[in-house]
Amino acid sequence: MDKNVEFVCVYVSLLQPQEVEYVNSEYGKNAVRILYVRREGKVHCIKELAISVHIRLNTVCEYFIADNSKVIPTDTIKNTIEALAKCNGIRTIEEFGLDICEHFIKTFCHVVYCNAFIQEVPWQRLEKDNTPHAHAFLYSSEGIRFCEVERAQDKPPIVFSGIKNLKLMKTTQSGFQGFLKERYTTLPERIDRVLSVETLIKWCYGECLDGLDYDSIWRTAHESILDAFAGPPETGHYSPSYQKTVNCIQTYILERIPQIEEVEVILSNIHYSATNLEKLGISNDKEVRITFPWSSKLQYLLLWIAHWEEWDHLIQI
Repeated sequence: MDKNVEFVCVYVSLLQPQEVEYVNSEYGKNAVRILYVRREGKVHCIKELAISVHIRLNTVCEYFIADNSKVIPTDTIKNTIEALAKCNGIRTIEEFGLDICEHFIKTFCHVVYCNAFIQEVPWQRLEKDNTPHAHAFLYSSEGIRFCEVERAQDKPPIVFSGIKNLKLMKTTQSGFQGFLKERYTTLPERIDRVLSVETLIKWCYGECLDGLDYDSIWRTAHESILDAFAGPPETGHYSPSYQKTVNCIQTYILERIPQIEEVEVILSNIHYSATNLEKLGISNDKEVRITFPWSSKLQYLLLWIAHWEEWDHLIQI
C-alpha cells in the first residue's frame, strides 16, 4: 500500500431522471505516517502514528461544474498534519486529533466537518535491570491504541478512544452450556474450554473534554479489559459465554472510568480443539490442541452499552 492514500466519498440520491442530489461528500488523506521524537536532554520520547483525515465542504461545485476554487488539496492536508505535529507537538493522539480538527474547522470557514482517525504504534521503552533506556524502544503486544475525533462547524468535538488487535487467552474457567438446540445443532455443551479472543474495543467520552487525562484513562481501560477477561491471578473467574465476557469488559470500564459514556466491544473468537492422537497410540488429555489461521475471522460478537441507567432499562425490556 502507498504511504499516503487519497480518499473521496460521494453519496448520490436519485431524484428524477438526469437530476441528482449530493447527499454527502467528503474526501481526505489516509495513512499519513509520522514519527515524532521529543528530546528531553538525553532521554527521547516517541510517537509513531498513522493518521487519516477527512473533510467535508459546504459546496459541491467541484463535482457539478468542475470548480476547484474551494478544494483543499489532499497534499495540503498531509502537509498540515506534519506541520501541526512540529508546531504543537504530540502529547496524546486524542489531543492531536482535536488539534487537527480545530485547525481545519477554524481556518477554513467552508469546511463544515472534519474527521481524524489516528492509530499509534505500540512502542515501549526498553529496560535493563529495571533501568529505562534513554532512546531504545521495543514493539509491544499490548494492542494498538487508536482514536477518532469528529468536529462540525458550530458544534463541540466528539472524541472516541480505543484499543484493537489485543489478543487474550485463558486455558480454563470458560464454558458454554444451556444454549438453544434444534435439528441443525451439532455443537456439544462444554464445561471447560480454552477461551481465546482478538479484541476491538471503542469508547466515547461525554461533551466535557476539558482536563481529561487520555493516557491515564487508556491505561485504566486496558487494565480493566485484562481484569474482566482473566479475573484474580490465583483463581480467575468463570466465563459462561463470549457474550457474558463482552458485557463484563464493558461494565468494568464504565464502573472504573466515569468520564466514559459508552463502550463498544467486538470479540473475534479463536478456536482451539484437542487433536486426536489415539491413532498414534498416545493419550491426549487436551494438552495438545490445534487451531486454524482463519478461525478468528469467522465468528465475532458485538455489544455497545451506555451507562447503568440506560443499561438497566434495556434489561427490563
